[in-house]
Amino acid sequence: MISIRNLSIAFDENVVFQNISIDFESVKVHGIVGLNGAGKTTFFNCLARSIKPDSGSIQLDDGPLTIDEIAYLETSNFFYSLLTGNEYLKIFKQTNAAFDLRALQDFFKLPLHDLIETYSTGMKKKLALLGVLKQNKRVFLLDEPFNGLDIETNKVLEVIIGTLKSKGKTVFVSSHIIDPLLSVCDVIHVIENGVFSRSFEKVDFHKIETELFQKLKDHAQAIVARSI
Repeated sequence: MISIRNLSIAFDENVVFQNISIDFESVKVHGIVGLNGAGKTTFFNCLARSIKPDSGSIQLDDGPLTIDEIAYLETSNFFYSLLTGNEYLKIFKQTNAAFDLRALQDFFKLPLHDLIETYSTGMKKKLALLGVLKQNKRVFLLDEPFNGLDIETNKVLEVIIGTLKSKGKTVFVSSHIIDPLLSVCDVIHVIENGVFSRSFEKVDFHKIETELFQKLKDHAQAIVARSI
């Protein structure tokens, strides 16, 4: 169990989270959704210990959640200039004994001998994902992992996420698009106004469209119908 208690984060006058407490069950795939600026990436950075909360605690089972337990795929990864794909992957120590780059290349098809600066956005996302998969961690944070990927790789990523769960990992996935989360997640949590406002179990995923978006769609339809 990952337990968050009384967590608050603010940047100057901008309060992102206000005294939140929530539990995330281990060995589940947790979707994190919210509008732009709701705090999804801030939440991931806090879990990854990249930023320090103003108050509160994050526990994994009986101890604090540490960076040693986390593999983090960021929304936009940093790549050193003049590195090839192979050189980038060598930065990450392989602690996942099952990691098989040759087999994964059947799907990813990356030009690993080429400089990363020649890669497309999607290719960079695939390369960063390979670096994450080399690691044997208990918790995987995937921030907007579907962005920039082609349709085929999106489907492979869904399989990868399911496989991580089957191997006992706890996975967090954020997305601006709800559809991929409906396929891979066990629970989807909604961030609104600085708190986790609600959580949907898989059996209730059919309610998400109505409860979250129907009012917005009705309002937009009324405005757009008069505006275009």
